[in-house]
Amino acid sequence: MDRREPARSVTRRSVLAAACVAAASATLASCAPRDAAASTEDPSEKRVQYGFWMDSRNCVGCASCVAACRQASGTPEDGEARRKTVAYRFERGRLRFVSLSCMHCAQPACLAACPAGAIGKRADGIVVVDQGRCIGCRYCHEACPFGTPHYTPQGMDKCDCCLGAGVEPGREPYCVQACPADALHFGELEEMRPQAEAAGATDLLEAPTGPSFFLT
Repeated sequence: MDRREPARSVTRRSVLAAACVAAASATLASCAPRDAAASTEDPSEKRVQYGFWMDSRNCVGCASCVAACRQASGTPEDGEARRKTVAYRFERGRLRFVSLSCMHCAQPACLAACPAGAIGKRADGIVVVDQGRCIGCRYCHEACPFGTPHYTPQGMDKCDCCLGAGVEPGREPYCVQACPADALHFGELEEMRPQAEAAGATDLLEAPTGPSFFLT
């Protein structure tokens, strides 16, 4: 089980408010090739956007999602997991846990910053990495407002919604399947929106990159 980070005081809409870092991607965008993004899309596919809804009211911080992610992706115990749980103090000092991974942004700063064309965004909105093309420059890590990209000897690594573990697009990733508290959800954003808003998520998490993530 991954250790959770120390609790910090935040409001719900400012959790992860490191979005200003995304401005760094604008400097690098002009030099990034687009062939990786194009190669992951089929023009005949319906364009949708899959993403996550995290209901922190239900999360108990058990990190079952992290353990499932490690097992599905084959992450070694001494390696950084694709998903983590973080403790936050929300309004009125209430402690809650949030399960986090790649946000599969509408406008991924990592893709814009990658000079090797190793990052692509599929027609279903899932952001993927071709580790064989990664040169380890870490520009994507610097550009990502959430600090998501991390590195292995094979190249940059991050959540791919369990595509690499054999989960078909639209089906629940292993992290969601493992959650015992019904706190972590996955699906088409617009289909999840009514339920997420009814639970108190007023909008997607705010950041210039357009993260595909509801937070309650």
